[in-house]
Formats: sequence, C-alpha cells, structure tokens
Amino acid sequence: MNKKAKLTLKGLLLANPWGFVIPVILGVIASLTGVGLLGLSGWFISATGLATAIGTGLTFNYLTPGAIVRGLAIFRTAGRYGEQVTAHNHLLGLLRILRLWVWDQRVAKDAANLHEQSRGDLLQRLVSDLDQIIRWPLVVFLPWLYALLSYAAVAILAYIILPNLLWPLAIAAVCHVIVIPYVCGRFASHSVHVAQTLGVHRRSRFISVFSALITLTIRGHWKDYAARLNQLDDRQRRMEIITQNAVSTGRLLGYIVTIGLLFSCFYLVSNYSDVTQSWTLADGVHGTWFVGFILSLLAVNELVLPLVQSFVAQGQSQVGLRRLNQLSQNVTPQESVDQVITPQKANQTQTTVHTMEFKQFRGFHSPSNMGNQAIDLAIKTNDTIWIRGESGSGKSTLLAAIAGDCLSEGEAVINGEEQSIYDNSDYQSALSYLPQSPYIFQQSVGANLRLGNPNATDEQMLAVLKAVALDSWINDLPNGLATLLSSQGRNLSGGQRKRLALARLLLRQSPVLLLDEPFDGLDKATIEVICQSLQNDYKPKILVLVSHIESRLGDDSRIIELF
Repeated sequence: MNKKAKLTLKGLLLANPWGFVIPVILGVIASLTGVGLLGLSGWFISATGLATAIGTGLTFNYLTPGAIVRGLAIFRTAGRYGEQVTAHNHLLGLLRILRLWVWDQRVAKDAANLHEQSRGDLLQRLVSDLDQIIRWPLVVFLPWLYALLSYAAVAILAYIILPNLLWPLAIAAVCHVIVIPYVCGRFASHSVHVAQTLGVHRRSRFISVFSALITLTIRGHWKDYAARLNQLDDRQRRMEIITQNAVSTGRLLGYIVTIGLLFSCFYLVSNYSDVTQSWTLADGVHGTWFVGFILSLLAVNELVLPLVQSFVAQGQSQVGLRRLNQLSQNVTPQESVDQVITPQKANQTQTTVHTMEFKQFRGFHSPSNMGNQAIDLAIKTNDTIWIRGESGSGKSTLLAAIAGDCLSEGEAVINGEEQSIYDNSDYQSALSYLPQSPYIFQQSVGANLRLGNPNATDEQMLAVLKAVALDSWINDLPNGLATLLSSQGRNLSGGQRKRLALARLLLRQSPVLLLDEPFDGLDKATIEVICQSLQNDYKPKILVLVSHIESRLGDDSRIIELF
C-alpha cells in the first residue's frame, strides 16, 4: 500500500487480493453447501417418509442421498473452518499493513509535533480504529456476497420447480439484501457514528485519569472527574441502545419477509379444489423437491440475518477510516518549508561539519507556528555554544531545528553551502542530538547502546558508561550489558535514562553534538564527570547545548540568549 495514499475500503480489499480470494472461495463453498445440505436433507427425509407411507411397493435408494448429505456436511464444516483460518490470516496481514501505514504517517510528521495527540487518542487509532476497519471484509463484504450467491443458487432450484416462484424470491432478496439494511442504517447511522466518537473521548479520558489519579485524589477532584466519565458512559449507552434497537427491528423485519416468502411460495404451488374443498400441489410440482426448496429458504434466512448488523460495522469502519486518514492530513510535507534548496545539495553526503551558519533562522511547530525568535548564528569547529533563555523562549525548538528534527525557516549554510537541514539524513548523519525526553527501547543495555554504534565492543560500551557515571550501575546489574530494560526504560530513573541515551550518542563520535538539558535531574558530582568526558575523551568538534544548570562547560562557551 502506498504510504502517501489515503485509506479506502476498496484499497484495503485490494491490498492483498490473492490472500483474500482463498477465504472468499472457502466461505462461498461453506455457505452453498450449508444451503444444499438443509435442502437435500429435507428432500431426503420427505422421500423416505413417502417411501415408508407407500410401503414395500416402492423401492428407494437411501445410500446415495445419505452419502451426499455426509459429503455436504464435511464440506460445510471444512469450508467454514478453512474460511475462518484463512480470513483471520488475511486480516492479520491487513493489520500489519495498516500499522505500517500509521507508522509511516508518524514518521513523516514533524518530529517535534508528534505529541500533539493524546496517548488515549493515539491508542484509540492504533487499537480500536484499526480493529473496526479490518472487520469490514468479514462483517460487511463477505456476508453480502454469501447472501447474494445463496439467493442465486436457490433461484435456480425455484426455476426448476416452478418459474413463478422467482417473483416472490426476487422481492425477498431485494428486501433482505438492500432495503432492510439500508433503512436500518439510515435510522441508526447517526447513533453509530456518535457512539464511536464517544468511545474515542472515553478512552482518552481514562488514559488521562490514570496518569493524574494521585493528583485528582489528593486535591479532592476525583468525584468531579468520575461524574464526567459517568456522563460519557450514559451518552454512549444511549447511543448503543438506539443502535441495538435498530438491529433488533431489522432482524424482526427480516423474519417477517422470510415468513411472507414462505407463504407466497406455498400459495403459488398450491391449487384449491372447489369439489374436494382442499389444497393440492400444482401440476408438475414434486412434493419432495418443494420441501427441499422450503428448507433451503430457511438456510438462506440464516445467511441474510447478519446483513442487518452490517450497517453498524459499516459506520464504525467509516469512522475509523476517517480518523486514520486524519493522520495523513496532519503530515507536513518537507516541500512546504520556506527554504531554498537544490536537489543536488540535498543529496550531498556530509562526512563532517566544519562550519554552520544560520541567517534569520527560526524553528517552529506546525500548525501553531510557535517557535523561537529569528536569530543569526555562526558556528565553527571547536566552538561550544550555550543557549539560554526563559521558559517558553524556544530554546528546545531552536536546538531541534538545528538538528533537522523540527520545521524551520531562514537560511542554513553548512560548510559554506546552503542546505535544507529538516529531515536531511545526510546532514543528520554528521551530528548527534539528545532531546529532553530520549527514548529507551525495551531491549538490553548493550542493544540500546549499539543503536549508536552497531560495531561497538563491550569494552567501548563499558568505557562510555563510565564517561557518563553509569559504571557502578552497570556493574551492579546481574547480567551487565545483557540486562533487559523495561518498556521506555521505566525501570530507570530520569537521570539514568538521559545518561544512557547520552552514552549512546557518544558512541557515535559525531563531529557535532547537540544536547538539550543534559544535566537535568543530576547531582553536581555526576555533572562534573560528564563535563570532564565531554572536554577530553569524548570531546566533539562542535558542541551546542541548552541548559539552565551552570557547569564547567559554560566557562569557555559562547552564550546565546533567547527572549
């Protein structure tokens, strides 16, 4: 699937067509054999009863129909099982495609704006919305296909028995497949969409309340927040009741149509005799075949009933599809950045950086356009730049823009050549950037460090951990570098996470080192160890740091004040 294309239900069906054909074929086989099994069983039972009633004067071969009944039962069971296995295998592949698509949208988004979405909203998109979308083939498309093909098969049998039976059969098919689902969908589509949207807000609220539970309890606001959650629950429950009432009404209408179809068929194949004052079968109609036809209609009724539920899945899929496409709409393309750039310069490989010059340079976040004031800044080899300023002055935004991790405007001249540095992999390969909240992966300590240098030896990793004052910590771990860390490094303190991420950067030995609040949460002794490492063994050619903490790195640095 094209990561730049919008998601559509048609595109999802065609994402893996051959993987979808197999469950469709197996499902059709299971559905048709189910209809045939019930119809043939009815014919077989009727014929057996007729032979019994007539007595010994009629010979009847029961072995062949019995074998066919067993064969159809085996095909139905095997087909339904195979359909479930292959369909869910296809859905798992579809889920993988969708999650990769979501990841592509997240990667293409301005890195500094990734946290605009709440965790609850993102979780809703990754879990609930994706689940609703991948259910669409199973709950909407396949039941419609099975119902149409089953009606077509029964229509052939009706034509053989009595062509006039096609008229009520066609009317019932239109009502079951089109009219009833459409009418129920029209009445309940609003409640389905509202319930889905309320589910999004409800999940976001729950995620928020867990992160702020202690604060709400201490300040006595838990009851107020719980009341708002109860209001959301009540609204969602009302919408679900409306939806379920529509589904129940649709099923009732479906049963009424089926009963009407059965009465119509009985009427068309019957003749009333005024002489005997009784009903008899029309000429040319075989009673055993008609019994099989009636039971086939009951089997078709079981296949059309799920269509009433399909409008609910259709509405939920549309909501999920629209919400996921919002991720694509919020992506800010690189071409929208107001910078002058030629394709040749963008593809140049940066082996090292000697000079960096920024003219009226400003980093900003989309779509708020908030950022730092435009500045002129020239940096050369052996420079140490200390960016200071009040909270909210844009220090972190400026550093992220210099790292090419945030949108920017103005001119960026690297080694004497103007370049676009935003999301420029060649430029970013020449620098290392430590954000305020670095990410620690759920891997071993060594695996996290080797993200900075895949070829690093154990000795190099232990040395760099010592350079950031983590030597005693790594020595106390039971498995040393092989110790597995929890998700996002939750079993580490904030200072340990930042120092581990800094050690990972130092292993890269990039010529340019950009540090955002590297000393936050550290004591003076630890800060002194890190400063000594940055001034000696791990000294970069260019160092730019944002920090509100005084350190020996600031003694020989050039201070940039932001207002």
